[in-house]
Amino acid sequence: MIPSPMDLLRVLGSGFRPESPEPLTQPASVKDFARLLAQAREGGLETGLPVSVAQGSGIDLDAAQLEQLGGVVDRAHAEGATRIIVSMDGKMLDVDVLSRRVLGEADLSDGRVLTGIDGFVRIDEGDQARQPMLPLPNAGSVDASLLKLLASGTQDAA
Repeated sequence: MIPSPMDLLRVLGSGFRPESPEPLTQPASVKDFARLLAQAREGGLETGLPVSVAQGSGIDLDAAQLEQLGGVVDRAHAEGATRIIVSMDGKMLDVDVLSRRVLGEADLSDGRVLTGIDGFVRIDEGDQARQPMLPLPNAGSVDASLLKLLASGTQDAA
């Protein structure tokens, strides 16, 4: 005999409970993930994945610079950025975070509009890229005054 839907509802509403319910606790993996995410955002966790330079970009970086960029890209990825500008050794590098590639040098000449940039990091010599990540407001519409400000910051350092 097949029970009716009403019989099934009566069983559910009977108040039957296991004799010794175990308390609900958060799995250790959730706590570990939250800790690792916080550590990545603070720059204390690196993937060790390499950063490459796009062919034909005209950018020449040594192994130490690429390793330093790797830490920056890890932090940018942890912050949710997809494309950043990195000020490094007097250059403004356009970096695709998801593919971990340097696309070229950002053109910050007067009147030039950069689109699709959602982060900026400035690395000074010996700094090890521990400067805070600067998310750009409304990444789709970077205005000329911000670009002038970014360009003037790199000229002063050179």
